[in-house]
Amino acid sequence: MKDQKYALPKLTRRRFFAWLGWGSVTLSGTGLALGAGAYVFPRLTFEPSLSYAVGTPEAYKVGDMRLIDAHRVFIFRTPVGFQAVSDICTHLGCSYKPYGAPDKSYDEVHAHCPCHGSVFHRNGAVLRGPAPRSLPFYAMSLGSDGRLFVDESVNDGSSWAGIDHHIYLTGEGKQVKGPLPEGKALTLA
Repeated sequence: MKDQKYALPKLTRRRFFAWLGWGSVTLSGTGLALGAGAYVFPRLTFEPSLSYAVGTPEAYKVGDMRLIDAHRVFIFRTPVGFQAVSDICTHLGCSYKPYGAPDKSYDEVHAHCPCHGSVFHRNGAVLRGPAPRSLPFYAMSLGSDGRLFVDESVNDGSSWAGIDHHIYLTGEGKQVKGPLPEGKALTLA
């Protein structure tokens, strides 16, 4: 009889439904508290930086056209300076082919998008659709460590995105206005 003192009470139907009710209230309250916590402290997704280094000015010869695959951007070095232009076709976001020499169809340096046939002039203009907009040019700067930086977040309002295609970065880090990029000085391999 001593052991009966420590025995659990009998589970009755009333006690079962009471436990079930209090359990569901506790679960609902916990869910509500977790939801409020998620609202107050949201999960953040950190985007990659829109500013990145692309090498030193000495790494580029006048006439170079280099694709930086990781950032989908072409870097051009002309006699005036450096320019960065997007490698993303404005039609559906494909990567277009590198710029090529003039041919029968186009008497200027141009690039073809292999997906849907858009053709772009060296100055970013659309020579043949279906691309609806010109290619954006990105701002460039010279860092304190001597490296070239491309900044895709800069928009001066003169084009649909990016900066005016007349802007060049000199090897000394100054932004200058130059002639429209026609592409004749490019080294095309």
